[in-house]
Amino acid sequence: MEVPHQYPYKPPLRFILLSFGSGFLWIAVDWLPSRPIPPTGFRLWYSLIGLIPIAFALIVAVRRIWVECYLLLDNDSMTLPIGLFQMRIAKIEYTSIRRVWQHYTTYYAVARLQVATEKQTFEILSTFLPDNESYRTLEDFLTRKALENTSANKAPRN
Repeated sequence: MEVPHQYPYKPPLRFILLSFGSGFLWIAVDWLPSRPIPPTGFRLWYSLIGLIPIAFALIVAVRRIWVECYLLLDNDSMTLPIGLFQMRIAKIEYTSIRRVWQHYTTYYAVARLQVATEKQTFEILSTFLPDNESYRTLEDFLTRKALENTSANKAPRN
């Protein structure tokens, strides 16, 4: 891989649509015509819980449209969006990478690339990258950097 290289890093559209649809489904099931009267009181508040995933989907959709986030591989470091809605940026020096491994989430079996440095562990979600090929290329590149760091630390003693 040639460096510097830049990958778009944003939430997938299917996640936004799934959250949006699940909220509407929650409200629709609660208001099914099989009930003799519409929900009132506590039942009304229970059906309004469906607004939470709808609001979350709208926030993520606005963030996806207005905020351009990129994972940037530079000559000596990697810039990665982190935090709530990936609004902060972490600069990770290649020399500080100690370990790279792949982990799958419990729900939906989404692959996450864990990058452990001297101070902190960062994660890169495979679904936030444009395609699987870019994820594999990034994984190979970071694994190679971690191996270079560990082999440099294990220099022979005389």
